[in-house]
Amino acid sequence: MATKSLTVNNNTYDYPADGEDPGWGAEATGWAEEVTNTLDSLLGAGDILETPGEIANNQSVALDVLQLAFEPTVTRSAVVTYSIYRNTDSASLSETGTINILYDASQPTNEKWVVTQSFVGNAGVIFTITDAGQFQYTSTNMAGTGYVNKFKFKATTTSAV
Repeated sequence: MATKSLTVNNNTYDYPADGEDPGWGAEATGWAEEVTNTLDSLLGAGDILETPGEIANNQSVALDVLQLAFEPTVTRSAVVTYSIYRNTDSASLSETGTINILYDASQPTNEKWVVTQSFVGNAGVIFTITDAGQFQYTSTNMAGTGYVNKFKFKATTTSAV
């Protein structure tokens, strides 16, 4: 049986074809290690892959965005991209945007993260971040029934070390 030539990071591995006799472990291991190293390099220590979230209707008290948090000892800055769609039987709101954060320990309490936000649309959601790095939100009340929401976010970070 013929092998398949698989190239990762300009390194070619003669990967065994299905049913090939034993003796190909070194090539398969080399390929698996190179792929693992490549994948590891794509995601930083504090990065967040695209993640679905929830935006409650009429949330007047700041509520944590689950899985959207940054440890200040690990992350110095991050770029969060997001999209929100909120809908009832009588209204629709949508927004997409970017939130840039930078940790600055010299800032006063409740202002440790410097935040800038740019967005298109208006979903009636306001994001904040605690000194501990936890994103929170509040949202407006949408009239109507059958409230549904779609919210996705991801983040790339710069680590502290």
